Amino acid sequence: MRGGNLKVLVVYDITDDSLRLKVAEILKDLGLFRIQKSAFIGEMTSQERENMEEILRRQNLGPSDRIDVFPICDRDLKMHTQIGRGKLGRGPP
Repeated sequence: MRGGNLKVLVVYDITDDSLRLKVAEILKDLGLFRIQKSAFIGEMTSQERENMEEILRRQNLGPSDRIDVFPICDRDLKMHTQIGRGKLGRGPP
């Protein structure tokens, strides 16, 4: 992760397969790393985060779909615990 930027965790629950894949591609293209099937983490500037949120808002989410963006501080990230050995992506945490 790049120094001096905001760390963000993005998780989503999207029912439509093609939209879910599109959101995953958007997040990957923005430099985030997949940590679970519907969860990405990464680091970005405030402006990059605002741009990401605007791009995500423009997606045609269904009535029960949602995307959550959480800021994560270094202290909390260092307290991360992984249980199990499964791997989906590479990169942080």
